[in-house]
Amino acid sequence: MHAEINVRFELSIDDDKTIPLAVLAEFVTDQNVESVLLEELVESLDAARVEALCGEKYAHGNGDQRFQRRGTDPRTAVTTAGEHEFDLHYVEDTAADHDETSYLRPVEGVIDFDGQNRYQQDIAAKSVDLATTLSYRDAADHGDGFVSMPSPDTINRRAKEYGSKLKQFLPDCVAGTDADAIIADGTKCHSQDEDRSYHSVQATLGEDTAEDSRSLLDLSINADWDETAAALDDIDAVTDDAAVVSDADDSIVTAFTDESREHQLDLVHVGRTLGYNLWDDGVFSLERRTEIVTEVIDEVFHLKNSVAKHRPEEEFAAIRERIARTTKRIEKTAWQLSQFGSRKAAGYLRRWLPSIVTFAEQALEGFEVPWTSNPVERAMGEVAKRCKNQWMRWTEAGLEALLQLRLVKYANPGHYRTFFDELLNRSTKTTMSCDLTVASCPLFRSRYEQIR
Repeated sequence: MHAEINVRFELSIDDDKTIPLAVLAEFVTDQNVESVLLEELVESLDAARVEALCGEKYAHGNGDQRFQRRGTDPRTAVTTAGEHEFDLHYVEDTAADHDETSYLRPVEGVIDFDGQNRYQQDIAAKSVDLATTLSYRDAADHGDGFVSMPSPDTINRRAKEYGSKLKQFLPDCVAGTDADAIIADGTKCHSQDEDRSYHSVQATLGEDTAEDSRSLLDLSINADWDETAAALDDIDAVTDDAAVVSDADDSIVTAFTDESREHQLDLVHVGRTLGYNLWDDGVFSLERRTEIVTEVIDEVFHLKNSVAKHRPEEEFAAIRERIARTTKRIEKTAWQLSQFGSRKAAGYLRRWLPSIVTFAEQALEGFEVPWTSNPVERAMGEVAKRCKNQWMRWTEAGLEALLQLRLVKYANPGHYRTFFDELLNRSTKTTMSCDLTVASCPLFRSRYEQIR
C-alpha cells in the first residue's frame, strides 16, 4: 500500500519579537500537526483500499463490481499523536453468504484499530507505565499535561489486562535461567476483598553470582511457596544446587531447600530477630539485650569480613578457623541464654546457626553465596511505595497485575520493554518506509534586510 499527502504549513512571527525556542516548540505542538498528518494518512489509505475493491470512483461499470461503496462513518481514536476522528468508508460484499457479515471497512485490512477501544495500545501502554509509579488518578492527571489520557478506570482496566498478559509472558523469559541463588521474600498489602484483610505478596529473585546479575523469577499473590518452587523447577529457572537466601521464614526454607540446596539466613535479620526474641522472653533489661545482640552481630559480621578477606586469596584454613570460632561462640551464647530462661532467643540461635554460616562453608567449596536478601528487600520497597499507602485497598487480581508490571519494570527492564514491543507489535515498523521532503519558503524579511 502507498499513501501520499501534501502539506503546507505557514508560520508568521511579528517582526519585532524574539521567541524562545521552547515557546515555538509548544506553539507547533499545539497545532496538532502529528494528529492531522495521521488522520490524512489513514484516510488516504482508506481511499486506496476502497478503490482497489470497488474501482475508481464514478467509473463506468462500477455497479457490476462484487464490492460496492456504502457511504462513510466516523471512527474516533486517541493515540500518542493526539485525538483523531477518521471519516472511513464502508463497503458491501454482495457475494457474502447470508450468515456472514457483508459490510466491512477496507482500511481495517491495513490498520488495526484495537477493536472497539478508543484509546489505542500506544497511549494505553504509556498510561499503564505511569500507573506503575503513580496512582491511577494521578497517572491520568499527570499524563494529560503531555497527551490526552484515559480515565483512571480505563487505566485500571488496562493495567489488569497488561499485567495478566505479562504474568503469562514472564516464564518464557526466565525459563532456562539456571540462577545459582534464590532470594525470596514476602510482604502484605491491604485487601478490599471480603474474604481477607490482607493480601500476601511473594517475590522470588534469581541471581547469577558470577555475573552479579539478578532477575525477577516470580511474583505471586496469596500463593503457596511450594507451588512457586515447583513451577520454577519445571522451567529450569534455578540450578539444582542453588543457594536459598531469605529471612527466617520457614515456609520459604521448606519450599526451596532440599538435600542439594542449602539455606543462607540474611545476616542483617539476625540482630533484629534475636532482639525481638530477647524482648519477648522478658528475661533481660534493655541494656543487657543490646549487649547480647551486639556480641552476636559482631561475631557474625566478623565471619563475613573474614570470608571477604581470605576467599580471593584461597586462604581456606583461615576461613575454617573463623567458621569454627563463630559456631562455638554462638552455641555458647545460646546455652547461656537457655540457662537464664530466655528460651525463644536460645532456640532461634540454635535453629538458624547452620544457615548463618552457609555462605562461609560454601566459600570453602569455591562458591559465592549472597549473605543478604537485600535485593529482594529493595523489591519489597517498590511494592511499599506503590501499594502500601494507608488508604490503598486492593483486589487480588488488581494487585497482582499492577505488581507484575511494577516489579518486572524494576528488576527486568529488558523483559519489560520486550513485552510492550510485542504487545504493540512494534516489529511491524520494519514493514514501513517513508520519504519526507521539506522546502522552507520565507514569508517575510527582517527589518535589517529591508533597510539594507
